[in-house]
Amino acid sequence: MYAYIQGKLVHSDPSFVLIDVNGVGYSIRISVGCFSNLPQIGGQLQLYTSFIVRENSQTLYGFISPKERDVFEVLMNVSGIGPKLALSLVGHMTLTDLQSAVSRSDFRVISRVPGIGKKTAERLVVEMRDKLPNMFSKTPSDYAISVPSDPRSQTAQDIAGALVNLGYKQVKAQQAAQKTLEDFSETEDLSILIRESLKLIS
Repeated sequence: MYAYIQGKLVHSDPSFVLIDVNGVGYSIRISVGCFSNLPQIGGQLQLYTSFIVRENSQTLYGFISPKERDVFEVLMNVSGIGPKLALSLVGHMTLTDLQSAVSRSDFRVISRVPGIGKKTAERLVVEMRDKLPNMFSKTPSDYAISVPSDPRSQTAQDIAGALVNLGYKQVKAQQAAQKTLEDFSETEDLSILIRESLKLIS
């Protein structure tokens, strides 16, 4: 129904944005990964969207790229994965990392995503192994070599990016992100880490 929505960003938090399109406000669910890439409030934003209709709800989900949206929609075909878990997956793993984990049957990496247990991770690998490669121009082996050696470095960047989008200075945002990761070394939920970083920087 909606391929993409483009307009002025009037509100954002780690779970949703509000975009003004010619006087009409669209509430769009986003991932924490998308949140870290948003412009400042008042800036122009284009999100590629997926419109999900359920018995008691109609929800727009937004993504930075059409490929990310396509992967989100394919993930929802996996048994036991709905929009919430699919959004968590594309928000906490880059498409490259997800492709690599599936091709290598790396259940451990996938199960680190909030809400994804071992059984769900195993089912995802089995059901997605033949689907994901067709969505990328590269081969699985091409993706495997690009997995970051330190996933926490990417997490620190995501936290800092989210803080900068909220109006904080880059240097202070990076310092808060690093301190939060040190204090919450066992926590992998990005939304929690962002909230804790906000407490430090405020």
